[in-house]
Amino acid sequence: MSGKKSKEARRAERQRPAYLVNARFANESADRVLAVDASRVPLSRTNQFIVGWLRASFEQSRVIATLTAANMAPAAAPNRRMFAEIALRLHWLHDLAPEDRAGAVDAMLEHEREQTVKTLEHMRVMGWDSSVDLTDMNAFVLDETKNGRIKDQARKIAAAAHSTDVKNAGLFRAWREESSYAHASGFLAGAYAPASNNTLGEGNPPVSDPDLEAHRLVTLFVVTLAHRLLIENQTAEEVAMSFVDAFFQVQ
Repeated sequence: MSGKKSKEARRAERQRPAYLVNARFANESADRVLAVDASRVPLSRTNQFIVGWLRASFEQSRVIATLTAANMAPAAAPNRRMFAEIALRLHWLHDLAPEDRAGAVDAMLEHEREQTVKTLEHMRVMGWDSSVDLTDMNAFVLDETKNGRIKDQARKIAAAAHSTDVKNAGLFRAWREESSYAHASGFLAGAYAPASNNTLGEGNPPVSDPDLEAHRLVTLFVVTLAHRLLIENQTAEEVAMSFVDAFFQVQ
């Protein structure tokens, strides 16, 4: 592209609404980050969490951007909730001492194993005896932390958010607010069917970041956290940096 055409393209981009500019960036950065070959990352459970959360966050980013660009941002509340929670979890994992991280992710897995057992018990009480065989799941060896404080953080997002050196109140607020509209809640009912003058109306949940300005910053936060975590968990610099390089290749 010539210098003149490049300038015209940048000028046209600046004239577009901010939500469309940031949605394009979110979609393109997601495409690039998700295309990175993760097979070069050393296999460990901690690295599996880091890369898995990173990939999931950019998948959610793509959905959020697509719905926002289509003027359907209110419907993306569940996706924004997950996106914020992943960012909070990566921040929490980053602020743990490196030697505590493996036990912390195993504590999360142990909690999820307990929840699976409880779900099947609820189903049994409801009259459905599931044929799911939990033998392999129960035989899976975990080395969860014996630190009660970290175990609590692994199980509760609020405890994890409180534990970081720098408190990320904005992300926690976003997670909490989006949670209100990601479940069959009173908030959700009131947002979609607001009452006024003794009649029901039509509405949508509020969107606190309609132009995706904060969203764009959080994608940077996520990819840089993942980079640092991977390096601290025996990943070569060039491999960890490949995710960051992919992110910044977006024009």
